Amino acid sequence: MGGVSVAKRRKVEGVLENETINWQRAAAIFGNPRRPHTVWERQFDYHDGELWRIAQTPYKQFDFDDLWYYHQDLAYVELQPELFAYLFPVCLMDWHDTLQKNQCCSHGDSEFHKCIHRGQVLKKMITDVQRSEIINFFGDSFLCRLDDERGFVHRRSKTPAYGWLRRFNSLGLIIPTIDEIWDAWWLLESPGRAVAGLQYCSGLMYFAGENPVFDLRSKYESGDGPRLWEHDSDIDDAGWLEENVDFLGRTLTLDFVNEKVSAAVARLRNEPEFETARRIQNDLPDSEDLVAERVKELPRLLKDPNADRWTI
Repeated sequence: MGGVSVAKRRKVEGVLENETINWQRAAAIFGNPRRPHTVWERQFDYHDGELWRIAQTPYKQFDFDDLWYYHQDLAYVELQPELFAYLFPVCLMDWHDTLQKNQCCSHGDSEFHKCIHRGQVLKKMITDVQRSEIINFFGDSFLCRLDDERGFVHRRSKTPAYGWLRRFNSLGLIIPTIDEIWDAWWLLESPGRAVAGLQYCSGLMYFAGENPVFDLRSKYESGDGPRLWEHDSDIDDAGWLEENVDFLGRTLTLDFVNEKVSAAVARLRNEPEFETARRIQNDLPDSEDLVAERVKELPRLLKDPNADRWTI
Protein backbone atom coordinates (compact mmCIF):
# COMPACT_ATOMS: atom_id res chain seq x y z
CA MET A 1 0.00 0.00 0.00
CA GLY A 2 1.54 3.24 -1.08
CA GLY A 3 1.75 6.41 0.96
CA VAL A 4 -1.05 8.96 0.82
CA SER A 5 -0.23 12.59 0.10
CA VAL A 6 -1.82 15.32 2.16
CA ALA A 7 -4.75 16.16 -0.09
CA LYS A 8 -6.94 19.23 -0.13
CA ARG A 9 -10.27 18.24 1.42
CA ARG A 10 -13.67 19.26 0.19
CA LYS A 11 -17.00 18.65 1.79
CA VAL A 12 -19.58 17.14 -0.53
CA GLU A 13 -23.08 16.60 0.84
CA GLY A 14 -21.62 16.60 4.35
CA VAL A 15 -19.10 13.85 3.55
CA LEU A 16 -15.36 14.44 3.69
CA GLU A 17 -13.77 13.37 0.41
CA ASN A 18 -10.28 13.82 -0.99
CA GLU A 19 -8.23 12.79 -3.98
CA THR A 20 -7.66 9.33 -2.51
CA ILE A 21 -10.87 8.45 -0.67
CA ASN A 22 -14.12 9.22 -2.46
CA TRP A 23 -17.39 7.70 -3.63
CA GLN A 24 -15.92 6.71 -6.98
CA ARG A 25 -13.23 4.58 -5.37
CA ALA A 26 -15.63 2.92 -2.93
CA ALA A 27 -18.09 2.02 -5.70
CA ALA A 28 -15.36 0.79 -8.06
CA ILE A 29 -14.44 -1.96 -5.58
CA PHE A 30 -17.82 -3.53 -6.40
CA GLY A 31 -17.81 -2.79 -10.12
CA ASN A 32 -19.75 0.48 -9.88
CA PRO A 33 -23.00 -1.26 -8.95
CA ARG A 34 -26.43 0.01 -9.92
CA ARG A 35 -29.29 0.30 -7.51
CA PRO A 36 -30.97 -3.10 -7.28
CA HIS A 37 -34.30 -3.48 -9.12
CA THR A 38 -35.69 -5.77 -6.45
CA VAL A 39 -34.94 -6.29 -2.76
CA TRP A 40 -35.71 -9.73 -1.38
CA GLU A 41 -33.49 -9.45 1.70
CA ARG A 42 -35.48 -9.41 4.94
CA GLN A 43 -34.43 -6.48 7.11
CA PHE A 44 -33.35 -7.61 10.58
CA ASP A 45 -35.90 -5.44 12.45
CA TYR A 46 -38.66 -5.97 9.86
CA HIS A 47 -38.19 -2.56 8.22
CA ASP A 48 -38.32 -3.96 4.70
CA GLY A 49 -39.75 -0.75 3.30
CA GLU A 50 -36.87 1.29 4.69
CA LEU A 51 -34.37 -1.19 3.27
CA TRP A 52 -35.99 -0.75 -0.14
CA ARG A 53 -35.86 3.04 0.25
CA ILE A 54 -32.15 3.20 1.03
CA ALA A 55 -31.45 0.70 -1.76
CA GLN A 56 -32.89 3.29 -4.17
CA THR A 57 -31.01 6.27 -2.70
CA PRO A 58 -28.19 7.77 -4.83
CA TYR A 59 -24.86 7.67 -3.03
CA LYS A 60 -24.38 11.39 -2.56
CA GLN A 61 -27.90 11.77 -1.19
CA PHE A 62 -27.41 9.05 1.42
CA ASP A 63 -28.00 9.84 5.08
CA PHE A 64 -25.49 7.70 6.94
CA ASP A 65 -27.90 7.36 9.86
CA ASP A 66 -29.94 5.14 7.55
CA LEU A 67 -27.20 2.52 7.84
CA TRP A 68 -28.97 1.51 11.03
CA TYR A 69 -31.29 -0.40 8.71
CA TYR A 70 -28.36 -2.31 7.16
CA HIS A 71 -25.61 -2.81 9.73
CA GLN A 72 -27.57 -5.45 11.64
CA ASP A 73 -28.36 -7.24 8.39
CA LEU A 74 -24.62 -7.68 7.87
CA ALA A 75 -24.50 -9.62 11.12
CA TYR A 76 -27.72 -11.58 11.27
CA VAL A 77 -29.59 -12.15 8.00
CA GLU A 78 -29.04 -13.75 4.61
CA LEU A 79 -27.50 -11.01 2.50
CA GLN A 80 -28.72 -10.25 -1.00
CA PRO A 81 -25.53 -10.03 -3.11
CA GLU A 82 -26.56 -7.17 -5.40
CA LEU A 83 -27.89 -5.18 -2.43
CA PHE A 84 -24.64 -5.81 -0.57
CA ALA A 85 -22.64 -4.63 -3.59
CA TYR A 86 -24.63 -1.39 -3.67
CA LEU A 87 -24.69 -0.63 0.05
CA PHE A 88 -21.27 -1.75 1.23
CA PRO A 89 -19.59 1.24 -0.51
CA VAL A 90 -21.86 3.40 1.67
CA CYS A 91 -20.54 1.55 4.72
CA LEU A 92 -16.98 2.24 3.58
CA MET A 93 -17.61 5.95 3.09
CA ASP A 94 -19.28 6.13 6.50
CA TRP A 95 -16.23 4.37 7.99
CA HIS A 96 -14.01 7.00 6.40
CA ASP A 97 -16.18 9.95 7.33
CA THR A 98 -16.54 8.96 10.99
CA LEU A 99 -12.80 8.37 11.28
CA GLN A 100 -11.98 11.83 9.91
CA LYS A 101 -14.47 13.33 12.39
CA ASN A 102 -13.20 11.28 15.38
CA GLN A 103 -16.54 9.53 15.77
CA CYS A 104 -17.41 5.88 16.29
CA CYS A 105 -18.68 4.05 13.21
CA SER A 106 -22.13 3.38 14.67
CA HIS A 107 -25.72 4.45 14.22
CA GLY A 108 -28.10 3.86 17.08
CA ASP A 109 -27.42 0.38 18.42
CA SER A 110 -25.65 -0.83 15.28
CA GLU A 111 -21.87 -0.70 15.00
CA PHE A 112 -20.03 -1.49 11.77
CA HIS A 113 -17.03 -3.46 13.06
CA LYS A 114 -19.13 -5.66 15.31
CA CYS A 115 -21.61 -6.41 12.54
CA ILE A 116 -19.07 -7.41 9.91
CA HIS A 117 -17.18 -9.41 12.55
CA ARG A 118 -20.35 -11.21 13.64
CA GLY A 119 -21.41 -11.90 10.05
CA GLN A 120 -17.90 -12.79 8.85
CA VAL A 121 -18.61 -10.46 5.94
CA LEU A 122 -14.98 -10.04 4.84
CA LYS A 123 -14.74 -13.81 4.46
CA LYS A 124 -18.15 -14.69 3.02
CA MET A 125 -19.26 -11.85 0.76
CA ILE A 126 -16.23 -10.62 -1.18
CA THR A 127 -13.53 -11.88 -3.51
CA ASP A 128 -9.84 -11.88 -2.65
CA VAL A 129 -9.32 -8.87 -4.92
CA GLN A 130 -12.15 -6.96 -3.26
CA ARG A 131 -10.79 -7.83 0.17
CA SER A 132 -7.41 -6.38 -0.76
CA GLU A 133 -9.03 -3.23 -2.14
CA ILE A 134 -11.16 -2.79 0.98
CA ILE A 135 -8.11 -3.16 3.23
CA ASN A 136 -6.25 -0.61 1.10
CA PHE A 137 -9.26 1.70 1.41
CA PHE A 138 -9.15 1.39 5.19
CA GLY A 139 -5.40 2.00 5.19
CA ASP A 140 -5.47 5.06 2.96
CA SER A 141 -8.32 6.56 4.97
CA PHE A 142 -6.37 5.96 8.17
CA LEU A 143 -3.29 7.66 6.74
CA CYS A 144 -5.42 10.62 5.67
CA ARG A 145 -6.59 10.94 9.25
CA LEU A 146 -3.03 10.84 10.57
CA ASP A 147 -2.04 13.59 8.16
CA ASP A 148 -4.41 15.87 10.08
CA GLU A 149 -3.00 14.96 13.51
CA ARG A 150 -1.19 18.21 14.27
CA GLY A 151 -0.35 20.25 17.33
CA PHE A 152 -0.47 17.60 20.10
CA VAL A 153 -4.01 18.81 20.82
CA HIS A 154 -5.57 17.65 24.08
CA ARG A 155 -9.27 18.05 24.87
CA ARG A 156 -9.70 15.52 27.65
CA SER A 157 -12.14 12.82 26.48
CA LYS A 158 -12.46 14.59 23.09
CA THR A 159 -8.74 14.48 22.37
CA PRO A 160 -8.45 13.94 18.59
CA ALA A 161 -5.72 11.31 18.92
CA TYR A 162 -8.10 8.94 20.70
CA GLY A 163 -10.16 8.77 17.51
CA TRP A 164 -7.47 7.41 15.20
CA LEU A 165 -5.84 5.28 17.92
CA ARG A 166 -9.07 3.46 18.74
CA ARG A 167 -9.96 3.06 15.07
CA PHE A 168 -6.54 1.53 14.36
CA ASN A 169 -7.16 -0.99 17.10
CA SER A 170 -10.62 -1.75 15.70
CA LEU A 171 -8.97 -2.65 12.41
CA GLY A 172 -6.76 -5.09 14.29
CA LEU A 173 -9.95 -6.94 15.28
CA ILE A 174 -11.30 -7.45 11.75
CA ILE A 175 -8.47 -7.53 9.19
CA PRO A 176 -5.44 -9.85 9.40
CA THR A 177 -3.02 -7.45 7.68
CA ILE A 178 -2.52 -4.64 10.17
CA ASP A 179 1.18 -4.77 9.22
CA GLU A 180 0.49 -3.04 5.89
CA ILE A 181 -1.10 -0.03 7.59
CA TRP A 182 1.48 0.04 10.39
CA ASP A 183 4.43 -0.04 8.00
CA ALA A 184 2.97 2.77 5.85
CA TRP A 185 2.32 4.90 8.94
CA TRP A 186 5.81 4.51 10.35
CA LEU A 187 7.48 5.73 7.18
CA LEU A 188 6.48 9.08 8.73
CA GLU A 189 5.92 10.68 5.35
CA SER A 190 3.99 13.66 6.74
CA PRO A 191 4.28 15.81 9.87
CA GLY A 192 0.91 14.48 11.06
CA ARG A 193 2.12 10.91 10.91
CA ALA A 194 5.21 11.89 12.90
CA VAL A 195 3.05 13.60 15.54
CA ALA A 196 0.86 10.49 15.74
CA GLY A 197 3.95 8.31 16.09
CA LEU A 198 5.18 10.34 19.04
CA GLN A 199 1.75 10.24 20.66
CA TYR A 200 1.75 6.47 20.33
CA CYS A 201 5.26 6.12 21.75
CA SER A 202 4.42 8.46 24.61
CA GLY A 203 1.83 5.91 25.71
CA LEU A 204 4.70 3.47 26.30
CA MET A 205 7.04 5.93 27.97
CA TYR A 206 5.30 7.63 30.87
CA PHE A 207 3.68 6.83 34.17
CA ALA A 208 0.50 8.63 35.23
CA GLY A 209 0.94 12.39 35.52
CA GLU A 210 4.18 12.54 33.49
CA ASN A 211 3.11 12.56 29.86
CA PRO A 212 3.67 15.99 28.23
CA VAL A 213 1.30 15.10 25.37
CA PHE A 214 -1.77 13.88 27.26
CA ASP A 215 -3.21 15.48 30.40
CA LEU A 216 -3.36 12.49 32.69
CA ARG A 217 -5.15 14.33 35.47
CA SER A 218 -8.55 14.27 33.79
CA LYS A 219 -11.27 12.15 35.36
CA TYR A 220 -11.87 10.40 32.03
CA GLU A 221 -8.33 9.04 31.79
CA SER A 222 -8.20 7.85 35.41
CA GLY A 223 -4.46 8.44 35.47
CA ASP A 224 -3.61 5.72 32.96
CA GLY A 225 -2.74 7.86 29.95
CA PRO A 226 -3.53 6.92 26.33
CA ARG A 227 -4.62 3.30 26.47
CA LEU A 228 -2.93 1.82 23.45
CA TRP A 229 -5.22 -1.24 23.42
CA GLU A 230 -8.59 0.56 23.37
CA HIS A 231 -10.77 0.35 20.26
CA ASP A 232 -13.92 2.10 19.09
CA SER A 233 -15.91 -0.98 18.10
CA ASP A 234 -18.62 -2.82 20.05
CA ILE A 235 -16.76 -6.13 19.78
CA ASP A 236 -16.48 -7.29 23.38
CA ASP A 237 -15.76 -10.99 23.02
CA ALA A 238 -12.60 -11.02 20.91
CA GLY A 239 -9.23 -9.31 20.78
CA TRP A 240 -6.85 -8.61 17.94
CA LEU A 241 -6.49 -11.33 15.34
CA GLU A 242 -3.61 -13.69 16.00
CA GLU A 243 -1.71 -12.59 12.89
CA ASN A 244 -1.78 -8.99 14.08
CA VAL A 245 -0.75 -9.85 17.62
CA ASP A 246 2.21 -11.85 16.29
CA PHE A 247 3.23 -9.01 13.99
CA LEU A 248 3.18 -6.39 16.72
CA GLY A 249 5.08 -8.68 19.08
CA ARG A 250 7.86 -9.02 16.52
CA THR A 251 7.89 -5.40 15.41
CA LEU A 252 7.26 -3.16 18.41
CA THR A 253 10.51 -3.30 20.38
CA LEU A 254 12.61 -0.90 22.39
CA ASP A 255 14.92 -0.48 19.39
CA PHE A 256 11.90 0.32 17.21
CA VAL A 257 10.71 3.00 19.63
CA ASN A 258 14.17 4.58 19.84
CA GLU A 259 14.54 4.59 16.06
CA LYS A 260 11.08 5.98 15.33
CA VAL A 261 11.15 8.68 18.01
CA SER A 262 14.39 9.97 16.51
CA ALA A 263 12.95 9.82 13.00
CA ALA A 264 9.75 11.62 14.06
CA VAL A 265 11.73 14.40 15.74
CA ALA A 266 13.81 14.82 12.59
CA ARG A 267 10.64 14.96 10.49
CA LEU A 268 9.26 17.73 12.73
CA ARG A 269 12.44 19.81 12.84
CA ASN A 270 10.93 22.81 11.07
CA GLU A 271 7.38 22.30 12.33
CA PRO A 272 5.49 23.91 15.24
CA GLU A 273 5.55 20.62 17.19
CA PHE A 274 9.35 20.39 17.30
CA GLU A 275 9.89 21.52 20.90
CA THR A 276 7.41 19.02 22.31
CA ALA A 277 8.90 16.35 20.07
CA ARG A 278 12.38 17.10 21.41
CA ARG A 279 11.12 16.87 24.97
CA ILE A 280 9.77 13.38 24.30
CA GLN A 281 13.07 12.38 22.73
CA ASN A 282 15.03 13.74 25.69
CA ASP A 283 12.82 11.79 28.13
CA LEU A 284 13.24 8.49 26.31
CA PRO A 285 16.60 7.36 27.76
CA ASP A 286 15.19 7.50 31.30
CA SER A 287 12.06 5.61 30.15
CA GLU A 288 13.77 2.70 28.40
CA ASP A 289 13.14 0.16 31.15
CA LEU A 290 9.43 1.00 31.18
CA VAL A 291 9.21 0.91 27.38
CA ALA A 292 10.96 -2.47 27.30
CA GLU A 293 8.31 -3.93 29.62
CA ARG A 294 5.34 -2.32 27.92
CA VAL A 295 6.23 -3.33 24.37
CA LYS A 296 6.19 -6.92 25.61
CA GLU A 297 2.85 -6.42 27.39
CA LEU A 298 0.94 -4.52 24.71
CA PRO A 299 0.34 -7.50 22.36
CA ARG A 300 -1.19 -9.40 25.30
CA LEU A 301 -3.47 -6.47 26.10
CA LEU A 302 -4.61 -6.22 22.48
CA LYS A 303 -5.36 -9.93 22.42
CA ASP A 304 -7.38 -9.86 25.64
CA PRO A 305 -10.92 -8.42 25.21
CA ASN A 306 -11.06 -7.77 28.96
CA ALA A 307 -7.80 -5.83 29.23
CA ASP A 308 -8.10 -2.56 31.12
CA ARG A 309 -4.68 -1.41 32.30
CA TRP A 310 -0.93 -1.82 32.26
CA THR A 311 0.60 -4.00 34.94
CA ILE A 312 3.50 -1.54 35.14
